[in-house]
Amino acid sequence: MPAITMNSALGCGAVEVGTAVARMLEMDYVDRLVLAEAAKRIGATVEAVAEKEQRVTSVRDRVARFLQRMLERSALSSASGEPYLGTGYDVLLSQQYTELEKESITTARLIDEKRFVEVTRAVIEDLAKAGNVVINGRASNMFLWEWPGILHVGLFAHMEHRIQVLTKRLHIGETEAGDLAIRTEQARRAFYRHVFKVDPNLSSHYHLILNMDKLSVETAAELVVHAAKGL
Repeated sequence: MPAITMNSALGCGAVEVGTAVARMLEMDYVDRLVLAEAAKRIGATVEAVAEKEQRVTSVRDRVARFLQRMLERSALSSASGEPYLGTGYDVLLSQQYTELEKESITTARLIDEKRFVEVTRAVIEDLAKAGNVVINGRASNMFLWEWPGILHVGLFAHMEHRIQVLTKRLHIGETEAGDLAIRTEQARRAFYRHVFKVDPNLSSHYHLILNMDKLSVETAAELVVHAAKGL
């Protein structure tokens, strides 16, 4: 299977459902944190990356090897001589929507919003080309909407449920979890409107929308798996 994308407001359970789907279908699971860690490993493990397919390791190691190949290929194919992945791209891949609005995005270490979108699109499209991957977040459904054979899943949950998920996942208090959920969703909506001119929660952007107020993680994952097998 090429790919499954999973997008939602923070705390709807996309991490939990996404990893469960990946486990059931024996696919890789990739989100912001996996990409960021893999990107950071490239600089420290170039020799290991160069070993290519000698052994199968963790998802993060596989993504690191994948990003390294992308970096090499883009460096060779770019007409301007500048790869679309360059200095600071590990920082870009780790950004949350809320962080994109800070002034620091214009500093030398980071790259402007246009660059962020270019890097994100390139990484997501190459992940889809490689296939057999569950991609969580990063507006992956929008970047891949025209691609055939990819299942786009959206998750929904009310704030009470989202707070419960975040307190358990992040080990924080309910007030902090609620504030984080609100800030992140405001920034996420702003990003989608600015880049794609759409509301991220419109049902027309997904093949399948799951109400996590009513479903367990395992049941939701089973529904995604069933839908994916029906493509």
